[in-house]
Amino acid sequence: MAKVSFPLIRLNETPTGREIVFPYGNDWYRMPWEDVPDRYKQLYAAYLKLQGIEIPDWLAPYDVGTIDLTTTDVEIDLSKCTQVPEDYPLGV
Repeated sequence: MAKVSFPLIRLNETPTGREIVFPYGNDWYRMPWEDVPDRYKQLYAAYLKLQGIEIPDWLAPYDVGTIDLTTTDVEIDLSKCTQVPEDYPLGV
């Protein structure tokens, strides 16, 4: 499991669906939304809420109210990821 800081992870919308894109070590990775850890989804819901942005329906189950912010690291299983080039296009 790789620990990735929340601010380094980007949500990306593609023609095939949502994914996250993030750096780890010297490489970049993408992970399909269905494999993204709940921790990231909860932090993302809190991030939107803090900006005054309405939580979309697809993210509503992860608006859990109270979350632990002792760390903002997200543990990601790299075996569920695909390595991508650093200039991989981001749509969001």
